[in-house]
Amino acid sequence: MKKILLLTIIALCAIAPLKAQDIVNLRMDRGQMGLRGNVASMDEDILLRKDYFREDWPERKWFIKDLRSILREDNGRIVTFNPAGRMLTITYTHQGKQGKTTRCTYAPNGLLTTFLGEGYKVEAKYNGNFADINVYAEAHDYSPNINLAKADLNTTPYTNSYPFDLKCRQELSEDGLVLNSSYYYVDSLPAKVCEYKYNHKNLLVSEKVVDYSSGEKQISNITYNYDNRGFLTKKTVHAKAADETYSYENNEFGDCVKMTVERPYGTIVYTFDYVYDSMSNWTVRLQFEDGVFNNAALRTLTYHKEVKESASKPQKKSTAAASKPTKKSDKSIDNKADKERAAAEKQAAKEEKARQQEEMKAQKARAKEAEKNMTKEERKAAAEERKAIEKAEKERLNAEKRAEKERVAAEKKAEKERKAAEKQAEKERKAAEKQAEKERKAA
Repeated sequence: MKKILLLTIIALCAIAPLKAQDIVNLRMDRGQMGLRGNVASMDEDILLRKDYFREDWPERKWFIKDLRSILREDNGRIVTFNPAGRMLTITYTHQGKQGKTTRCTYAPNGLLTTFLGEGYKVEAKYNGNFADINVYAEAHDYSPNINLAKADLNTTPYTNSYPFDLKCRQELSEDGLVLNSSYYYVDSLPAKVCEYKYNHKNLLVSEKVVDYSSGEKQISNITYNYDNRGFLTKKTVHAKAADETYSYENNEFGDCVKMTVERPYGTIVYTFDYVYDSMSNWTVRLQFEDGVFNNAALRTLTYHKEVKESASKPQKKSTAAASKPTKKSDKSIDNKADKERAAAEKQAAKEEKARQQEEMKAQKARAKEAEKNMTKEERKAAAEERKAIEKAEKERLNAEKRAEKERVAAEKKAEKERKAAEKQAEKERKAAEKQAEKERKAA
């Protein structure tokens, strides 16, 4: 129930560009999350009102700096991105404690092949414009000697397993948009079927969902409207249970400042206040339900260092002098650009490696802290698991070193061959010029 509540809160707060409302999303990048600029990492926390907190929470901006002390931290996530904007890792947090960090992998088409979500794991394989997806639900495996009826499950150590839950077949467009999704249970019975339509700007305009999860077939038809900026202004849901209408008002950044939810049994108005950084990404978002404070979301964002292009210096030479051939050829300029790009990639790899090392260090510290409350058998099992992880990490680092060594050797070989080819070409050019000069004199 708690997870459903959290997902409801996040759904109400989700102001990112709208995409297909599917169980899994195979395109996870900065744009999907509504982030601007070259974001390297995002640490986001949802803060809820404490039980004793007054209902008439004052809208005073100076409280923003005190949010963490006057509210209680609930759930959150830490996401990292590569310079191209793809999601590298994601770590879910609960009340300030970090869970397992998972690394995302991608197929050549740029879509995810493995991804660990909140409470589920996804594995996808691609065949042309089709994606075959396995969804595994998260299960908590507690030690056999723990009495679950008496134990506090919020503090009791456990390990995660992911038993098979659903199978999905998605049809994708050439742009990677989801055209339809068909979900099936383990026994091959249908669970959910979704169909999507888009406009010429690849914005979702209609969605049909056939849901079998309740034991009977339930059909929902959803339509979406946008303004001339491409911002969502209205979402209409026609379902058997009830019709719903969501109306949105957006600011200049495309972030929702007011959402009105109309249902047969009443209307709720959500409003949002934001604080932005220099890149126009919000770092604080306050949510109010019918004027009463509901929750806050805090973000800490870091950015990749931009590769600065060398500024062109003022021309001191005259036009006549400038028309003369320069010593640097286009080839040398290209080589310089390649070197700058390689240096940027090397720096990004270095930063990623340092981040991974810090992450491993933090994981070891958390594991050591968790071991204090474990039995002797559990500590032994945890130590063996830690050794296996360290061994796998060591093997991964060795593999990366070998790959880097091979890459450098290949680059050196290619550079050597390139210089040899240039030398040969220059030799042939001089020979041709000499021959042409000889023939000219003979004529």
